[in-house]
Parts: sequence; structure tokens; C-alpha cells
Amino acid sequence: MKTLVVMNEKGGVGKTNIVAHAGWFFAEHHRTLVVDLDQQANLSTTLGAYLSPVETVDLFAEPTRVPPLGSLTVTRSTRELLGVEGVDRACIEVFRDSLKANGDDYDVCVVDTPPALTNRTFGALLAADAVIAPIGINDYSIQGIAELLRAIKGVSTHYGRPEPLFLGLLPSIYDRKSKRERELFEDLAGQAGKLLFPGVIAKRDAYAKAASDGEPVWMMKGSGAREAATEIRGVFGTVSERMGLGA
Repeated sequence: MKTLVVMNEKGGVGKTNIVAHAGWFFAEHHRTLVVDLDQQANLSTTLGAYLSPVETVDLFAEPTRVPPLGSLTVTRSTRELLGVEGVDRACIEVFRDSLKANGDDYDVCVVDTPPALTNRTFGALLAADAVIAPIGINDYSIQGIAELLRAIKGVSTHYGRPEPLFLGLLPSIYDRKSKRERELFEDLAGQAGKLLFPGVIAKRDAYAKAASDGEPVWMMKGSGAREAATEIRGVFGTVSERMGLGA
């Protein structure tokens, strides 16, 4: 099982949209597990049709299997996840072991992390094969990038494991019509350079509707949905290729 972690310490960067579409995309060809680590549970709401009886918090208590419900299965976020931050850090390794316990049942796991560097995020990084970081196109988009990269390296060093593949900074909710955002994007490209993922996810009404309707943009009608589908499927096609996931 290959594990993709979607993380950024800042909120409001489109993580829920990205993880939901990643789940839908990978489930077309792979047995896919999605883990919602964010206590806000927006992802669990969007992917409500695929929810497992297993709650995400259980994965930190003891190594836990999540029986597949079909091609896509989602562990449910609850407010109890906040309690993970007050327990012994051994829970980080327990979470890793929980994902290992599901290795025979799934081909891909996508993990949505909370907007903070917490036990939950460190558990995700310990289990990760690859990490992608959505970022907003604004004056603060590059703040925190160095800390994010230090966290990835620090977890790997502390636990004596190879660093996961860093797929890059994925510009998200990008308003191409905004002159200021275009200028900021060019500035970001100049500062972040090779850290940028080769693709963007634009600000589109179709993504908001997809979250509301609980279905991917490629199942929706209209030119806006078609453009969004081409865009986001291109992103995950690249992710799939770089993670070594066959069709």
C-alpha cells in the first residue's frame, strides 16, 4: 500500500477538495483508503457515502484494520481526535502500525491532516510514502514552508526511516483572473523554484459544488466542470506516476 499525505500548517488552502478528489481518482483503479485526521470533519462529510464504521481516532489507540466497503473506504473524523494531542507520543507509531495493518486490503491510502503540526500530523508523516502540500497564492503562501520541510525531515530522522517523497507545493484556489494573484504566483515560482508541483488547482465554483454534492467534478455537467476535471485529473495523474502507481 502506498500512502499519500496531504498537509499544510495553514488552513483554507483547499486540502479537503484535493483529498476528496484524490480518493475518487485513485478508487477508479485501486483499492483506496482515505483517512480523515482533521477534527473539522469536512472531508468525512464530503465523502459520507463511503464512511467506515471505524473512527479515525481508533487508529491511534491500537493497530486497527479498516474493513473495505468497496473500492473507496473512509475512516470517520470525530472531535475525539483532539484527545490524541494529549496522550503519549507512542500513539504516532501506533498510527503507523495501523496503516501497516491495512496493507493487504488496500493499494493506496490518502491522509488528510489537520492545519497544525500535531501528533496526528507526525503520525501521518511517519507512515507516508509521499507528501504533497497545497498552498494558497497570497502574501503568506511561502511562510511556513521551511517549517513544513523541517517536520518531514525531523520525523524521518527521529524514527530512523527514509524521508518520504516530497511531491511539491501545489498552488490551490488560484484565481487566474486576478492580476495580483498572477503576480504573486510568479513571485512564488521565483522563490520556491523546484519545490513547486508541476500543476495548479484553480479557484472554481465546480469544486464547491462537488463538495456539496459528494461527487467528483468529472461526474458533473457543464464546461466549468469539464475544465476542472481536466485540471485535477492531470494533477493526480502526475502524482500517480511519481508514486509508481500503475493504472
